Amino acid sequence: MGLLTAIGIMAVSFLAYVLLRSVSPVFADVYLFVLFIFAFIVSNKEFSVFYLLLFVIAIIIDLAMSQFAIQPANSAFGFKGFGLTLVSLAMGLGIYLVISVISVRVGGNIVGAPELAVSTSEIAQNLRPTFVSHLGIIENRIAFAFFEVLNIFGAFIPFVGLAFQLIPYVVPTIIIGFIMGLFHVAAYSVAFSLLLWASMAFMLFIASYLIMNRDSLGSDTAHFLNNGILDVNRGLSISI
Repeated sequence: MGLLTAIGIMAVSFLAYVLLRSVSPVFADVYLFVLFIFAFIVSNKEFSVFYLLLFVIAIIIDLAMSQFAIQPANSAFGFKGFGLTLVSLAMGLGIYLVISVISVRVGGNIVGAPELAVSTSEIAQNLRPTFVSHLGIIENRIAFAFFEVLNIFGAFIPFVGLAFQLIPYVVPTIIIGFIMGLFHVAAYSVAFSLLLWASMAFMLFIASYLIMNRDSLGSDTAHFLNNGILDVNRGLSISI
């Protein structure tokens, strides 16, 4: 894998995502969908289909919930437009640094990333970090979609519904964070002893999403960086 080429493609791809979502979230969704259609062609097909299916489900949930859920705001903390984008990117970088520091101290990456098998062609190898990094964005989309479902309808769950009413946002954040953490422990070789930390990382993603008035760019940036850098390091260690 040409390390600089792979990093360059990954960076340009993320920039394209940021620019497209600044125009319309629909454009960003179409871009991610097309990206993973290509990933389906050159990588593990079952893996790609699984994520494409979850992505489509998240989009359907978003559409179905649009009349119930609070819609993403165009501003946060007085920032909007390009200023809001910069603040979100800075927040994402900060979250990634927090995750990295915790990972170093506990002896393993607390979020993990899939080891995506791609064809041996040079272009597929160079695109692998891009696929893996953007999986983080899709996972966020899925987590946030199910968070909104729980946040709105959790109050109707027998026996535990009262907890959703007494401490809204907190209960669904804990539940979705734990589920996503457990998924990463099971699927991405994250040590079981790090389950709590993995869950807290996803709770941090959700907290960022809420703090930024349901704008996911900060969380997307953090998850993108975690997955991308982890995959590039794997490729580097293999080449060495």
